[in-house]
Amino acid sequence: MAKGNGRGIFSSGGSKCCGCCSGCMRRVRKDLLLVLIIIGVVIGFVIGTLVNEPVNIIEDIEDKKTVLMLIGFAGELFMSMLKMLILPLIVASLICALASLDAKATGRVGRRALVYYLSTTILAVILGIVLVVAIRPGETDEEKTGTKDVQPVRTLDAFLDLIRSCFPSNIVAATFQQKKTKYATSDPVYKMENKSLPNGSYEMQSVVAKKGSNTVPDGLMVDPKGSLNVLGLVVFSIVFGIVMGRIGERGMPLKAFFEALNEVIMKMVTLVMWFSPIGICSLIAAKVAAMDDILKSLNMVGLYMATVIAGLLIHAIIIIPLLYLIAVRKNPLGYFLGLRDAIITAFGTSSSSATLPTTMRCLEDYNKVDARISRFVLPLGATVNMDGTALYEAVAAVFIAQANGITLNVGQLITTCFTATAASIGAAGIPQAGLVTMVLVLQAVNLPTDDIGLILAVDWFLDRIRTAVNVIGDAYGAGIVEHLSRNDLMSMDFTAREEDIPLDQYDRYTPKPEGTNDVHASDASLRATNF
Repeated sequence: MAKGNGRGIFSSGGSKCCGCCSGCMRRVRKDLLLVLIIIGVVIGFVIGTLVNEPVNIIEDIEDKKTVLMLIGFAGELFMSMLKMLILPLIVASLICALASLDAKATGRVGRRALVYYLSTTILAVILGIVLVVAIRPGETDEEKTGTKDVQPVRTLDAFLDLIRSCFPSNIVAATFQQKKTKYATSDPVYKMENKSLPNGSYEMQSVVAKKGSNTVPDGLMVDPKGSLNVLGLVVFSIVFGIVMGRIGERGMPLKAFFEALNEVIMKMVTLVMWFSPIGICSLIAAKVAAMDDILKSLNMVGLYMATVIAGLLIHAIIIIPLLYLIAVRKNPLGYFLGLRDAIITAFGTSSSSATLPTTMRCLEDYNKVDARISRFVLPLGATVNMDGTALYEAVAAVFIAQANGITLNVGQLITTCFTATAASIGAAGIPQAGLVTMVLVLQAVNLPTDDIGLILAVDWFLDRIRTAVNVIGDAYGAGIVEHLSRNDLMSMDFTAREEDIPLDQYDRYTPKPEGTNDVHASDASLRATNF
């Protein structure tokens, strides 16, 4: 008996140890990519720092460029793979997201939620652009004469080109080119003018020269850089998705095709992301190796981090609670405290989807939000509402422009605002979404994409903060929509009482986006899409 007990005790202890080990292994596998990316960042900095001095003492410019090219070759391949996936990703994601919004099912509640989501995302982008333009984290003390500036562009033409890009004449051509205003150069004009003295006693002739201009509009031309017309594809995809969702059953085969395409692209992005530790390591090593002053550049990245975090905090702590106060007329601080579990979970998981069950529990148990609203608005928000991501991408794009001495005009800033908003919606369902959509935003304004290596070094930390901001925006949105929809909820309650429907069947009156039948989906299924 004693032996038997001994074996039983030993087996129990062993099973506990095995359980702990298996739990640790699952956690390691879950966060393995993040760990590998951080290791890649560290190794990239170390390699770049070690070879910085030997590279900078190379006098032959050809040899120096060759060495830097070889160091960054893996990163070049990584960026090429990401760019390859941008076109199908943004088109399929936007079409699927908007086609799922059945107008009959969502009704007024859905429209209120979408208006809130779009408004807060635009506010976040504008806030980010204002902060980065005011703080200028990408500028250094060195004088930059604008050698990398694009050709001078009139503000009117930049705005008109922006509108033209939204409506491409050929959707196929929009996948590899876009049109912009073509400029001609006018020579100075000289003419003779007669001038007389004040007393009129003498007249003289003088030559007056009218200065020439190199911004005389002369029709349209194809952008010689052969860039992707992001805005045209985004507008086309938005309209396509909305119309496809409205035609009902006839559009289901086409919707199934785009959903399958979207799923395939997501899995391809996941595969590419497993190459990211090597690619990011290569990008950072090449960028650090080419620096003239490493410490100054690192200080610049630190100021960039401070700008992003300041924008995220202002948006999450001031702007969104202020909107809640104006709309609901209740104390937003108490509502915020009720979200503490969801905020901590979002920071820890870096995933809005994985945080969804916790967010629902916080709203329904602590903040007493009607379940019919929370179970519709939150899954929708986890798909289309990415305030933190949009703000981060806008700041990063302008930061990279500043670091390269590129001055963005008003039209390019508007393009950045629009593209960051659309990209945060369209690519919301992919792991490490900020990385892929950042390339999209940079391409929209023709900025160098290889410079994202430095900001990727701190992206893993900023990603957790912006995910928490995304969750806060979703949660406050549910509270605002519930308040604005109280008459609709009362009408639904009255209908339920008239038809003697049990309370546990209220879900049949809850408008749900397609694909969210099981509100309390498992964490495993929710982690399928990371934000």
